[in-house]
Amino acid sequence: MTDYVIVDVGARWGVADRWASLAPDVRVFGFDPDAAECERLNQRARDAGDTTSTYVPLALGPTNSLVTLHNTVEPACSSIYPPIGRLTETFAELTCMTPVGQQSVSLSTLDQWCAELGVDHVDMLKLDTQGSELGVLQGAEATLATVQLLEIEVEFNPLYEGQPLFGDIDAFLRARGFLLWRLDNLVHYSASGCGEAAMESVAYFDSAPVATQNRGGQLYWGHAHYVRAELCPAAVTPATPAHRARSATLAAAAGLTDLALYLKNGPMTIEQTRELVPPTPTAARPGGVSPARRWSRWSRRT
Repeated sequence: MTDYVIVDVGARWGVADRWASLAPDVRVFGFDPDAAECERLNQRARDAGDTTSTYVPLALGPTNSLVTLHNTVEPACSSIYPPIGRLTETFAELTCMTPVGQQSVSLSTLDQWCAELGVDHVDMLKLDTQGSELGVLQGAEATLATVQLLEIEVEFNPLYEGQPLFGDIDAFLRARGFLLWRLDNLVHYSASGCGEAAMESVAYFDSAPVATQNRGGQLYWGHAHYVRAELCPAAVTPATPAHRARSATLAAAAGLTDLALYLKNGPMTIEQTRELVPPTPTAARPGGVSPARRWSRWSRRT
């Protein structure tokens, strides 16, 4: 079987543990412009006996060029776009974006790196580059033709001067055959204590309402999960059975249990689904079933 290839751009602190479920048939590449951080992570992987993960000290973008990296108090918030100063003054949570200096960094493209290393496909692409995600995608046109799933940190309101927003990324990916599957990890910021205000929010899943108690604040960013269109229900040109089976395993590892179930089994009734996956509780409580355990139970049945 062809190995799964996972590319994580913006991999400070390390790639997600979840990809280990695909071992040994997986190669994971984490990118970060901080060479010292990449060396630390490579050493940690060697010490742990991890032969599937490699960290690459490289900044990715739309073209090969020299750009300014705006360093911040928290290195993970550094960006090629300058932070919006008034936000750090308004929101206490965003003091981590306070500028502390600048440095020049060389950008390369993901397409060029793949060509040089002989990486002929990427199954999953994860991006978290503090506002420059669209540029990384623009430098990955050829690679995107092989990608099945994406997880991208997106901003709905700008954190950095001149950065692209969710709408720009969504339009770019739709034009290249991807559809939005889910938004999660939505992050809000509040000022003057208004975040303590209790607010009820309702989401609908097949017309079933799920109410949650939320706090106040303005929505700024979150994670957007995209799926190749042919893998989605009601696809104009559905994927082949082999394509669906391979992508089901990938989706399960990515934590998209619903997509994995659909790709493996096709449309199911509610009763059939409940035989494989327990109903999701409306609120977290002790004894709940984690997504990983739900998938484990399902995979043993197939």
